Amino acid sequence: MNTITVNKILTDKQAASLKGKFINNKHIKTLINSDVDIFDNYGNLLLKFRKNVVPYNIVELGYKSFKKSITLTDGRGITSGSSHKRIRKDGSISNITIGNKVYSGNVGYMDSNAMIKYCRLTNFGKNYFEQFKKGIPFVEHIDYLYSQLCPSHYKKQRSVADATNINYKIPNTSFTTVTVNKSFRTAVHKDSGDFRDGFGNLIVYNDNSYDGGFFVLPQYGIGVDVQTTDALFVDVHQWHGNTEMKLRNGFNKIFRISFVLYYRENMFKCKQPSEQLKELKIKKNGYLTL
Repeated sequence: MNTITVNKILTDKQAASLKGKFINNKHIKTLINSDVDIFDNYGNLLLKFRKNVVPYNIVELGYKSFKKSITLTDGRGITSGSSHKRIRKDGSISNITIGNKVYSGNVGYMDSNAMIKYCRLTNFGKNYFEQFKKGIPFVEHIDYLYSQLCPSHYKKQRSVADATNINYKIPNTSFTTVTVNKSFRTAVHKDSGDFRDGFGNLIVYNDNSYDGGFFVLPQYGIGVDVQTTDALFVDVHQWHGNTEMKLRNGFNKIFRISFVLYYRENMFKCKQPSEQLKELKIKKNGYLTL
């Protein structure tokens, strides 16, 4: 196995200054397109990349099963290249932060947040539960690869997943959630809300309609060319983003689906649905029943 040790080519301040910006090929000093393990100069694992380890039919199953989760949304914040407060119809400023509109969706489960105060199945899961179930073999295959390639990270994540209420995790895996993006070029960001001791799992499904779209760790000058059937396991708590996708001759539009599989860090706090319902009734009414 090819192993590479890399140093930072940007200071922490320089890397942080890229937050919310779109990067390009000039930020790539080394482009990865073959099997490799990459560490920083302190021995910390940055990424593992493997070619052709996800059977095509499994990747296709993931797309066909989860494609209806994708919607046009302004809820991806700085990842979309913009982060600002929503303006209400009357011109007043909301407390809700939004970003540019992109095509993205979530599969699986979500924990409570400022707007929705309970753990729940995503809208896709509620509306297309049979499709959600059909896609679980795809998630299981990525989970298996994760366990084999990143065993120490996987062990920690799986232990938390196994301790999580069964109603809020994807069965037989270390994941609670899959984010599905369509032809979405992400600006530089660090992932948040996922399990800090885990590792990012990235899978791509495309039709060869574009060049570029490389996954980049700009602080290290590393770019990765992730194609259909490849798997990238990466420290998503480093600054990262994607380069531009350029349409190839003979195609009318760019088609790139990316799957990001993870455990949402607060899902272990989720209570039984019956307990959540009881709490919601009490909070709303001040009592459970008359």
